[in-house]
This record gives sequence, C-alpha cells and structure tokens, in this order.
Amino acid sequence: MTWLRDADRWFIDEVLPHRAAFRRQAARLVAPADAEDLVQEAYARAIDAAHQREIANPRGFVLTIIRNLAHERHRRATVVRFEHLADMEAMDFADGAPDQFAVVSGRIELSRLMELMETLPAQARTVVQLRRFEGMLPRDIAVRMGLSVSTVEKHLAKGLAILASALQEAPQQVEGPTISRLWQRRRNQAN
Repeated sequence: MTWLRDADRWFIDEVLPHRAAFRRQAARLVAPADAEDLVQEAYARAIDAAHQREIANPRGFVLTIIRNLAHERHRRATVVRFEHLADMEAMDFADGAPDQFAVVSGRIELSRLMELMETLPAQARTVVQLRRFEGMLPRDIAVRMGLSVSTVEKHLAKGLAILASALQEAPQQVEGPTISRLWQRRRNQAN
C-alpha cells in the first residue's frame, strides 16, 4: 500500500480502531440520526490536523473534536437570526396589564371582602388579617396575640369559612355600577 499517505496510515492505525467509542459519544451528544454525521465530520477534522504524529492520545483527540462539534451545533441551533428578531418586533403582543373591567371588578370585590371582614368575630378577623394580608406565620401570630398555635389555626379556619360562604351568597349591592352592568357595557363597546 504505497499509495497511502502518512496521514492515512495514522488514521487507519490510530483512529479507526476506536470508531465504536466515537459513535457512542456522538449518540450521547446529538440525536442518534445525527451521530454518524458528527463522527464523519470529526474524522475529516482529525485528518486535516497538521500534526497527527505528534498527538499522544488520538482517541482522546477525536473525542474532543466530537464534543466540540456537538457544542458548536447546539450553539448554532440556539442562535436567533436577525430576521426572526425583526419579525418578532413587528408582532403585536397583548398587554399583560389588567383592563379597566378587571380593575373595577377587583375593586368592587375587594370592597365587598373588606365589608365582610368587619362582620367577623374580633379574634378571627385579626388572625385572618395577619395571616392573609400581612403574611405572618401561625406561630408568629400566636406569639403576638398570646394564643396557642392550635387556637390561631382554628380562628383562621373559622374566619375563612365565614368569608367563603358569605362571598358565595348573592353579592351585596354596591353603590355605582354592578359587575354585571360593567360586563354588559364592556361587551356593548366591543361590538
């Protein structure tokens, strides 16, 4: 085989015996369908290396090439082209802020909740306010109010149960437009 170049002999003797390891490594880094292409590209780069005979560990050298090629492919796949960015800027995204209906509806519901809070027994009201509005833990509420944690949890459960049942009943009339009137007005404006 006098027609083989020195690089070809190096490749046959030092690189090809490890082809199974190269395929396994490539299959771990890219989709199995792309693994063989990755190995072939690594072979091409290994043969093009100007200093093959100086490489102490050809197997490790090719495995490093495979890893670097896989990272390069992944990086290219995640880069967004400028044309796509321009298209995205032209899109009209919906505003995430609440609309007027949601704001007014929320205010009405909040005022209804505040009215119902006033009807709770004093300790239950205090516990619900400290837990739900101020975010205090039951043990901290217990220390602050001089109660046991169990008593605080009972007041909290009682207060929340009263509020839940009152909110499920027919809403109390609030001065000004009701939620249903606001909704009807909004639907009429949209048409």
